[in-house]
Amino acid sequence: MRNKGIDNAMKIMNDFDRGYYYAKQRNEELDNTLPELLELAEVFTEVKGDNAELARGMAAYYAEQARMARKK
Repeated sequence: MRNKGIDNAMKIMNDFDRGYYYAKQRNEELDNTLPELLELAEVFTEVKGDNAELARGMAAYYAEQARMARKK
């Protein structure tokens, strides 16, 4: 069962924010390696068409995680 507050927030987010939030929710507990994170970021930046902005949000999340992994 979903939280009503989250549903309302998702309705007012733009596609970039939705993509970022989705990637964060789905991958927060995974332990991806730096090469995996960079590959995911690259793949999502290449998406064209109707879902491009959503994919850019996902790419931003993976790029951020890659930067954090480099610092470790």
